[in-house]
Amino acid sequence: MSFKSVLCCLVISLFSTVFAATPAKDTAFEQVKKSGKLRIAIDVTYPPMEYETPDGKPVGFDIDLAQELTKKMGVTADFIVMSWDGILAGLVSNRYDVIISSMSITAERKQKVDFVEYMQMGQVFVTRKKDAPITKESQLAGKVVAVQADTTSMAAVQEMQKKGIAIKDLKAFKGATDTFSALKSFQADVIVTDEPVGLYYAGKDAATFAVTGQAVLPEPIGVAVRKDCPSLSKEISKALESVKKEGLFAKTSMKWFNADISQKNKTTK
Repeated sequence: MSFKSVLCCLVISLFSTVFAATPAKDTAFEQVKKSGKLRIAIDVTYPPMEYETPDGKPVGFDIDLAQELTKKMGVTADFIVMSWDGILAGLVSNRYDVIISSMSITAERKQKVDFVEYMQMGQVFVTRKKDAPITKESQLAGKVVAVQADTTSMAAVQEMQKKGIAIKDLKAFKGATDTFSALKSFQADVIVTDEPVGLYYAGKDAATFAVTGQAVLPEPIGVAVRKDCPSLSKEISKALESVKKEGLFAKTSMKWFNADISQKNKTTK
């Protein structure tokens, strides 16, 4: 091989190494700003966090929070309704920009996406008002337990089973609303669900439902963002900091829970 050929090969190799080591530019937030909207996936079976009015309008705590965040970011919120069992896959495949739908931050999910934590949320036991209260996991023995499928509530109950608690049956439903229908119709004896959801239903139908105890200690909840979009995560974090500093987060919490749930969970963390 001639000297020129060797030199040419070395130059090509050098340029290939440099370009291979240069990461692709993150334009996620630029693209959101250009479009003027943030595409947000939500599961509307989880009142009061997110649900639909009779005319199909999405409402709830997460909806209001998302709108406050997008205002700070200078764009509008474009809500995309998804079923929970496919919501994470849709984000990874770029069907939308983020998920703001009370998603618990778990080690398994963090392997797939990044999170911007915005609150802590515990899980509770919900029973029929006239039944004996369930206050601890050992009392689930012999009971039919209802959960929403593919949630941390379901994972928590499965862990209880692994510890030896002889649950009669674990019924997983597509939506949180279905779990309360099952409890009311005696298809289940108890529900394990996020605290705000349990309190919402117990307040809405106090003659039927009662929150009787804490099933799982508060866990982090966050906005899910694809791993290749750090610029978007950064802007959401900045917007969240501003929303909390200005008292808008507390105002939204008071509207839906009659309490600043972020402060409550800090004391029980």
